[in-house]
Amino acid sequence: MKLIEQVLGTQVVYAGAYLSTEQQTVVLPDGRQAVRDIVRPPNAVAIVPIDDDGRIYLVRQYRPAIRRAIYEIPAGIIDHGERPTATARRECEEEIGLRPRRLLKLCTFYSAVGFSTGSIQLFLAQGLIAGRDLRHDPTEFLQIHTIPFEQAYQWVLSHKIVDAKSIVGILWTKQRFDLPLRRDRQRPAGRQR
Repeated sequence: MKLIEQVLGTQVVYAGAYLSTEQQTVVLPDGRQAVRDIVRPPNAVAIVPIDDDGRIYLVRQYRPAIRRAIYEIPAGIIDHGERPTATARRECEEEIGLRPRRLLKLCTFYSAVGFSTGSIQLFLAQGLIAGRDLRHDPTEFLQIHTIPFEQAYQWVLSHKIVDAKSIVGILWTKQRFDLPLRRDRQRPAGRQR
């Protein structure tokens, strides 16, 4: 049996400025029909910004869907025709006021494959320098928090950080790089293990 679903028809249920939703009528691998709800958000980037002292820059903002303010890594939507690295640099500057000299792509992932098409490209940002212009989205209210990377890692383990992209970014960075975990070590190493 092939693990594929043939789409018989698609009906757009909602089309907004940010996302659209649709219902697809599909034929399952065993020949039966089913209806699938699909959400189509824009693709995005997320950035793990680490400074030369091994500190990570997080933003805290209110998220209406879960009705609370949470800690997150900087992130944003890839504009039409924009390269993901350009988006990562722009979002870093807009959200924390710093531009990365170096970006390293860590991975691309889908946060909700059961119903959403949206992907997130994850980058490590290093060599942070003062940005040229802090142009926040006028509807976005952020607080910037700079903490040791190890503290952010502990916040993931203790469920203080609950945002999926931030969890993935911090755990991927912890696994892949020998970042300083104590203040007496000065520079993050860019070497892979």
